[in-house]
Amino acid sequence: MKKIRIAHIQLLPLLSGAQNVMLTILESLDKNKYDIYVISKPGGPLVDKVVELGYKYIPLSSFKHSISIMDIVAFIKLIIIFKKFKFDIVHTHSSKPGFIGRIAARTASVPKIVHTVHGFSFHPYQKKLIMNFYRSMEKFAGLFCDKIVFVNNSEREAAITDHLIKPEKAITIYNGVELPQMRLREKENSDKFIIGSCLRFWKQKNIIDTIEAAIRVCKENENIQFIFIGDGELYKSAENMINNSGFKNRIQLPGWQKNASEWLQKFDVFLLYSKWEGLPLSILEAMSFGLPIVASDIKGNNELVSDANGILVPINDIDRLTSILLSLPYEKEKLREWGVNSRKLIKEKFDLTDFIRKYKNVYDQGNDELL
Repeated sequence: MKKIRIAHIQLLPLLSGAQNVMLTILESLDKNKYDIYVISKPGGPLVDKVVELGYKYIPLSSFKHSISIMDIVAFIKLIIIFKKFKFDIVHTHSSKPGFIGRIAARTASVPKIVHTVHGFSFHPYQKKLIMNFYRSMEKFAGLFCDKIVFVNNSEREAAITDHLIKPEKAITIYNGVELPQMRLREKENSDKFIIGSCLRFWKQKNIIDTIEAAIRVCKENENIQFIFIGDGELYKSAENMINNSGFKNRIQLPGWQKNASEWLQKFDVFLLYSKWEGLPLSILEAMSFGLPIVASDIKGNNELVSDANGILVPINDIDRLTSILLSLPYEKEKLREWGVNSRKLIKEKFDLTDFIRKYKNVYDQGNDELL
């Protein structure tokens, strides 16, 4: 039987949310049925992981994060790659690969093109002219694919309402995670209350406001500690804020960690105060470990968090966030209930098996002619 040749395209070779979602999809595919390729910028942990898993890797060094003249080079190179390898399916992720990759794939006559929106490139924090430009780009790129997968319902519904995509092309597939087996944790020191997060240190994740709230909390309650796992362009700024505050021992920045699950089991509460999101994998993973969640009240987050398993906090309200964080150690019964409900929600709505099944259905539709 002829294998179905599939290529996934990422921009950054990181192991962040979009990349981990992609790897979860790829690991579910039957290697006897699919010949799997990954295309991205070279260098970085994603490349190492792709090679470790036995997939074929194609570097594209002309990929740039911001709009660049090199985008034309990347576009031409992708067409050449698609024609050379004769892919049956091209699956793009995020904005830049989604725009260039979809158009290049259609130009190269790839039979099936799928795009996953992990959060649109346009958001309320942009100037209106820039936001409208990115909206127009998304609408144009939508003409060049067969299916667009949204990770939350809000963006799918908005895209249809705003005529960015035809309804028959749009589908919501919630990110899914495995429900780990875990024992109830006995805290080493019951007086210490740990609020933690796993995030990329950049503008989207609102790390500066988050650190500001953590500093305020530490000034008010000496028993509350913070652990922020991750790295990124704002890491040094965050580190300087903490050092200047005098709370270095209570606000820890361990950097990127491969064993995130071990850290999650140290937390009493998971915090993510992002400015915009798709459907954050970090919150889902925290929920799977039975953690109550404090998150910003934005699209994506509000499809994961409600008063059943945590608290949604208005964005740009550090005073409100600080007040909520200070109140948490005194809500132990409620925190326990929220944690239990977090795990229930994973099983009921964000199950890994359901996530995999839906993506396989997207790939399998109309694939008889490919076999």
